[in-house]
Amino acid sequence: MKPIRNYALFRLFDWKTDGGRGRACMLLNSVFGSVAGQLSGGLFYSGFLLAYGFDYSSISVMLFIPYLTTMLYLVSPWLLERFKRRKFILAGARLATHTINILGITLLPMLFEKDAEGNIVDMQGMQIAFVGIIIAANAINALFANGYSAWHANFLPDDVRADYFSTTSCINSLLTYVVVFVLSILADSVRGTESYLPVLTTMRFCGYAIALIDILFLLIPKEYEYPTTVDKPKIKHVFTLPFKNKPFLLTIIIIVSVTISANIHAGYIDAFILDEIGIPYTLTNGINALYFAFFIIFGSMWKKFIAKNTWLRALGFSLLIEACSYLLYSFIAPGRIALYVTVRLWQHVMGVVRGIIISSLPYLNLPEEDRTNYLAFYTIVNNLGAFAARFAGLMIYKYVGEVHFLGINGRVPLLIFLCSMLEFLAAIPCFLWFKKATPKQLLDEYFARKQMKAAFKAQKKAETAAKHAQN
Repeated sequence: MKPIRNYALFRLFDWKTDGGRGRACMLLNSVFGSVAGQLSGGLFYSGFLLAYGFDYSSISVMLFIPYLTTMLYLVSPWLLERFKRRKFILAGARLATHTINILGITLLPMLFEKDAEGNIVDMQGMQIAFVGIIIAANAINALFANGYSAWHANFLPDDVRADYFSTTSCINSLLTYVVVFVLSILADSVRGTESYLPVLTTMRFCGYAIALIDILFLLIPKEYEYPTTVDKPKIKHVFTLPFKNKPFLLTIIIIVSVTISANIHAGYIDAFILDEIGIPYTLTNGINALYFAFFIIFGSMWKKFIAKNTWLRALGFSLLIEACSYLLYSFIAPGRIALYVTVRLWQHVMGVVRGIIISSLPYLNLPEEDRTNYLAFYTIVNNLGAFAARFAGLMIYKYVGEVHFLGINGRVPLLIFLCSMLEFLAAIPCFLWFKKATPKQLLDEYFARKQMKAAFKAQKKAETAAKHAQN
């Protein structure tokens, strides 16, 4: 029997090593943060807003407002590079963000007057207050969040990155969605009753408590030095340094194109599925809870697929296949539960490989120096892409009339159709820039494998021809 230290999982999260302990804390942070995020965001957040009288457009606005603070990421490197040790500063910022974003949003409606039926009297005033709270929370996050990425990048060298993200995604989805599924049963049982809103509110309070635990794990990993190539940090370095690194720049453009496709419909899909299609919380989160099983079943296959095709080509193929699922998804309508389940399970299969790749790509061409600047640039342009996509989705939903063409009925299904088309387009640069954006070592390994395969086929062909000649 092999010693336990030889197992991949133990090597990834070996608490006795700095790297293993760092990745273990990142995993715990991911799990607790994800549970907190699901309880205070996602489907339950849409239900919370709907219960307070928000319409689809208002919910969409609340979901894309965080991107208004994107340009504050410019200041992040200038601010963070002044501190040789950032651990406690980052933890304090994370605490402030969770307190304002989760606790503040939960308590805010309680401060507004209600009529005899329990509806908010000054709905516009409350929406403006929501906007202020969301901007404040995300402004703090924008200033400090990249500090974690620059710090944690030390724990994700090339030889463990794919294993880490696939393993973490599997464990995270299992633990998160088991909790969420149980709570979904509770939410569905009180939906339409007077207890519905109090239950969603209690979930948000629980999410805040879990978020506090999440912060504790971020204080444990070892903090390393932050090497730079410039003596004095300047805001302009956020843009000047990445533009000198063409492979990194091309990689980020690909990520942003995927982000745009994923966000064109994101402001509406949860509320639409919940309210108009009538899918219960239990079914949606039950399907989400199965995600970990897809990691177990398909994780190894997709990792081999990535190793064989390299990161960018693998992403290109996965986008083409996933785009077909969104094309089918655009035909969703009330009563088409089987279509919904089929598409979501299909997306689970592709979500495994796409999740591993998208999580890893920012680190593919990330240099060891000036990481805070590079990651700030990535976050800024990626958030701007998401903001542009959500704003475009809002404009299409608001100004396009009722849609009925080719079996697509409704404005949200139209946005899902556009998501499909954008994913097809996002796949193109994955193949066009494959050689330019893939690190030389990985590129050499890829072509060496191709040459070996071609030589093997040629040898087999020659042996077959020789046998025929003898006969």
